[in-house]
Amino acid sequence: MRPTFSHIALAVSLSFAIACNHKSEAAIQAEEAAKSAEAKVAQLEQQLAEAKTGKATGEDAETVQHLTKSQVKALERQVSDAKRRAEVKKQEALTLAQAPAAKEAPKPVVVEVPTGTKLEIALTRDLSTEKDLAGDAWDGTLASDVVQDGRLVWSAGSPARGVVTQSAAAGRLSNGQGALGIRLTEIDGIGIDTDTHVVVATAKGERNAKYIGGGAALGALLGILSDGKHKNDHALGGAALGAAAGTAVAAGTADTIIRIPSGKAVSFSLTTPERVTLRK
Repeated sequence: MRPTFSHIALAVSLSFAIACNHKSEAAIQAEEAAKSAEAKVAQLEQQLAEAKTGKATGEDAETVQHLTKSQVKALERQVSDAKRRAEVKKQEALTLAQAPAAKEAPKPVVVEVPTGTKLEIALTRDLSTEKDLAGDAWDGTLASDVVQDGRLVWSAGSPARGVVTQSAAAGRLSNGQGALGIRLTEIDGIGIDTDTHVVVATAKGERNAKYIGGGAALGALLGILSDGKHKNDHALGGAALGAAAGTAVAAGTADTIIRIPSGKAVSFSLTTPERVTLRK
């Protein structure tokens, strides 16, 4: 990946700030975190550009077009949030770079949280296709501690944030289906990559909750919802797919509104590893 202007500006600012100071371990870790945050912005911007150039073709072009527009809105939200987080990380790095390094400052503890780590999220409120649109942000809290290598990384109650990736009432799409998809994007101010929780439904009352993971997490919804009989669930461009076991899903009702209730925690999994500097 070529260095962006933001990367270059960040490097220049940090170099100037530490010209007369020795780098502390905290400053080094903060600089790495800032660079990582900028890299995530660039990655999301690339995904957004690719989504905007997509063309709706095939027998179910109307469904594909609807879902693609939702994908773009979700990515626009993610880019905006990622830029906000990157600016915070940049300012933290600059502050630490300008501060004199303490002679005996404790070395920051950095833990890598691996791909596949489960994150249980209690939603702040119910989400539904009636009130929530693709691209809308949602909030919640971590329902249980996340521990790695015997160290507490994130504690229960830590703030969580995500984005609605798809929102179409049952029967809304041209193939007679609908979907409500959500993705977790942030824990305690740290941007993360997770799978997508999606509830697929029909106007007849059929409900089916699934997880979609991997690099094609958002795009994989096209593979599910553009195929009325889900024949392509096993071939979603490399995305992993599985049943959302244990998640409350309304069934046996002709209600076209699709809901994800706040009463029961929704589980997500990291799709890429995340390096976290533990707080003292």
